[in-house]
Amino acid sequence: MSILYSPIGLILTLIIGGIIGGGLIYFFILQKQKSNATKIVDDAHKEAKNILDRAQSTVNDLKKEIRESRDDLKSEKQNLVNQEKKLEEKQQKIDEKYDELDKKRTQLIKKEEELAQENKKIQEIQEKLATKLEEIAGLSKDEAKAELLETIENQYENDIAQRIEKKKKDYKSREKELTRELLINSMQQYAGEVTAETTQSIVQLESDDLKGKLIGKEGRNIIAFEKETGVSLIIDDTPDTVFISSFDLFRRYIAKKSLEDLIADKRIQPARIEEIVSQNKEDAEKLIYDLGRKTVDEIGVIGVPDEMLSLIGKSRFRTSYGQNLLLHSKEVAYISRAMAKLLGADEQLAFRGGFLHDIGKAMDHDIEGTHPEIGGRIARKYGVDEQTINIIESHHDDIPMTCIEAKIVQTADAISAVRPGARRMNAEDYIKRIQEMENIAMSAAGVDKAYALSAGREVRVFVDANTVSDLDAQKKAQEIAAQIEANCSYPGEVKVNLLRETRVIEYAK
Repeated sequence: MSILYSPIGLILTLIIGGIIGGGLIYFFILQKQKSNATKIVDDAHKEAKNILDRAQSTVNDLKKEIRESRDDLKSEKQNLVNQEKKLEEKQQKIDEKYDELDKKRTQLIKKEEELAQENKKIQEIQEKLATKLEEIAGLSKDEAKAELLETIENQYENDIAQRIEKKKKDYKSREKELTRELLINSMQQYAGEVTAETTQSIVQLESDDLKGKLIGKEGRNIIAFEKETGVSLIIDDTPDTVFISSFDLFRRYIAKKSLEDLIADKRIQPARIEEIVSQNKEDAEKLIYDLGRKTVDEIGVIGVPDEMLSLIGKSRFRTSYGQNLLLHSKEVAYISRAMAKLLGADEQLAFRGGFLHDIGKAMDHDIEGTHPEIGGRIARKYGVDEQTINIIESHHDDIPMTCIEAKIVQTADAISAVRPGARRMNAEDYIKRIQEMENIAMSAAGVDKAYALSAGREVRVFVDANTVSDLDAQKKAQEIAAQIEANCSYPGEVKVNLLRETRVIEYAK
């Protein structure tokens, strides 16, 4: 026991303990290194396995691509073999055709040589015959030829004339058939509206009580309305209805619009009537231009100057023998284009010429001259091409036609005019008579406005109060009545109603 507690024993104990502790530490370190080595080996095995798997997948993909490439190459090779076989077959056929053509060429050359020999023999025989004939008849070759032709001509003169006449008849018959076919085809390609303008417009009223307001005290409202619009306002027993009568479509349009505005406004009195009618006349100018623009855009006509759009819009309010002028112009344009297409002419020129051929009628109330002359002057003023101008000026044969399109438009105009229901001659005669009465009244000195009313049974004349006195008014009315009686034909009698109004306006300041 004393040894254990001696310094030597203590040292020995410490040494033994250190050895044991160091052994334990070494053991633990060795175990840890062994564990790390095992993990590294396992990770290496896993990585190797992954690399092998990826390599195997790559190998499989490459094998698949190789197989597909082999299949594609095999298919391409087969296609090349098939194409080569087809080319060989085609080459063989070409060679056969070439051989056949070569044989035919040889045969043709042989035939040509035979024909040349035959022609030579025939020529020799003809020369011998000609020489023989000259010897027999004592005539030269030219003399014999002339005598032979004369003999044949005399012998077959009647037969030749009959044949020529028959051919002429055949050609004329064929010409009529072709013309009929052309016109039918042209008309079938256009199916337009069949309308005839009347001389009355109808305005519906909310009640018959408005009729009294429209007439006004002592008829002032109706007189003012007729004076400003130039129409006849017919108020009769027809329930809730009044009629506007005038041969002029534009006047009727202004009157109807103004009457509808007055009814809506409910202030029906002369000053308001004058104001509304004046406003509607101003608005109508823009309406006319817009209508012309819309029409040109709708039908697609090319080469119409903007300056002519108002005239085109105005033609909507003109008639020709009861046929609306704008509808007639569109109809002629469509028929002209169809005929030009069938005849191989300029379609756009025929279309434009047909559309503008009656443009002079849009102004013939205001300018002297025939409507082809007026239309030509207007078209030339606004820079329309010369061929279209010739179509306008020549469609009634006033001047010679310079192009086939002019004849086409003339024919189309006739087709549009003569079809059933297109025109009414009696209506046109009536309108001309009314216009003539108005023109006679307007030609008198001092006349401001003149309107033919009541279907031509009354001419209402408004004179300038500063020019015509009350004493002159009676004489002026008699002069106008005498002129109408001398220059117009009409049934019954015509009342000349001359009105002189003095209006004084002052302002209180």
